[in-house]
Amino acid sequence: MLYSVPAAGLLALLLIGLSLNVSRQRLRHRVSFGDAGNPALTAAIRAHGNSLEQALLFISLLYLLESAGGEAAWVIGLAAAFIGLRLLYCVALFGHHLRLRQLSHGLTMLVLLVTSVLLVQGGLRS
Repeated sequence: MLYSVPAAGLLALLLIGLSLNVSRQRLRHRVSFGDAGNPALTAAIRAHGNSLEQALLFISLLYLLESAGGEAAWVIGLAAAFIGLRLLYCVALFGHHLRLRQLSHGLTMLVLLVTSVLLVQGGLRS
């Protein structure tokens, strides 16, 4: 089984939810382009944009790691950590918890780094 597939599905659901939140904020504040200086819309846009940026990189790396023969435990663990950290990031952003947002972002970067290093190591063994 490809464990990266359910992870991609969960990340897609998160991104769809975040995109719908941007649309909701745009309708609520009657803003069709940009954020018009509205803090709630700015937060919604950044939560969606940042999560999209990170998710695309992560799911690509995770799929490559799994395709290169990465151990299922690593794939599942990294996916669970990444998805959890993305959710935590969004909660912190919307809740205006700067330290928690910074922590979740830093740990997201650590998960990306570990995934990348595992991929490089697997590539070196081939």
